[in-house]
Amino acid sequence: MISVPDAIPIHSLPKTPSKVPALKIFRFKNSIGINIEDPVSLPITPLPTDTPHRHTYYEILFVEEGQGFHEIDFHSYAVQGPGLHFLTPGQVHLLTFSTSFQGYIVAFSEDFYTFYNPVNQPLSQLPFFQPARRQPIITLSGNEKHYFHNILENMVEDHLNTGTDQNLIGAYLGLLLQKCALLSQKNIESNEFASTGVPELIGRFQELVEKNFLVMHGVQQYAQALSVSPDYLSKIIKKHLGTSAQEYILDKLLLEAKRLLVFTNLTSKEVAYHIHMDDPSYFSRIFKKKTGLTPNEYRDQVRKSAI
Repeated sequence: MISVPDAIPIHSLPKTPSKVPALKIFRFKNSIGINIEDPVSLPITPLPTDTPHRHTYYEILFVEEGQGFHEIDFHSYAVQGPGLHFLTPGQVHLLTFSTSFQGYIVAFSEDFYTFYNPVNQPLSQLPFFQPARRQPIITLSGNEKHYFHNILENMVEDHLNTGTDQNLIGAYLGLLLQKCALLSQKNIESNEFASTGVPELIGRFQELVEKNFLVMHGVQQYAQALSVSPDYLSKIIKKHLGTSAQEYILDKLLLEAKRLLVFTNLTSKEVAYHIHMDDPSYFSRIFKKKTGLTPNEYRDQVRKSAI
């Protein structure tokens, strides 16, 4: 019998005396070493990565070598060789290893990035962090792997030096993400979504939903926050995302419900209350309408196939 917790484990960055949350870099749990001559070795991630969990921070996983699977919000991605993996706060994921992983895990808060990169694109506008066009994994060529290896080895060396100015580490992060964005953009240039000139309003709406979907369920609330009319917001969301604004919000709520149903022992009623749906029967009806299954049927089906 598999033991299931009453809540999905949430990992946070360690607290520091600094007012700006620190960036952290780790090795993978089953890695066999790194090519850094600094007498202070880079720590292995202290968190369990092979069980479902979520973070309060962003993560970039740079895999140089290794095979296995990366499960992100019910999608399974095969890991075969070099690649970059991107995770946003709140996503549920786990790693399973078939062979040793070599590379780095870079964990950072939004505050850290924006503090040291005030003129760069907001994180929410980077393609791999945007919900509607998110590419959680970018496969790397040999030359691209070498490029990121060099950036990260230098970043790690300075990160391990306690005397390094954090401005330098912040600049490394900005450079790393800018290069990732260029690669990601190159990969989606042929995508119709990327070529239609998506308005800034779309990204702002998506960012607001990501941060507020648990407590803001209505289009009117988001329209007011974005200083547009509900009709205009609905029209532009439908045009560029192919779904209504209300459906977009509902899909985000139901994704959170699915996470809780599969990865915790919360009852269907408790899940409904967690996502601020005060009528559990309405939650069950809307869940079945969207998925074809009751919440309990969904839980049983996914656990049998995935856990």
